[in-house]
Amino acid sequence: MNDDFKILLEFFAGDVQEVAGRAAATIPTELRDKIVKFASGKCTEEERVEMKKMLQEQPQLIPALVTEAKALRQPAE
Repeated sequence: MNDDFKILLEFFAGDVQEVAGRAAATIPTELRDKIVKFASGKCTEEERVEMKKMLQEQPQLIPALVTEAKALRQPAE
């Protein structure tokens, strides 16, 4: 398994409410759009490297990434 995503997969295995409780600040729309793009796998390699670095420097953004990734995994109703 790619170590780049190990922490994200650990969050997937955890309790959603616990993850959501850690998200304290509002994320600007532009940054949320980047997180959504990253979660959906539509980033360029350069954008991916930038997002990984940002997530390492600002781990408080990880709950937003988890939320977006889980939303993408939900079946369309």
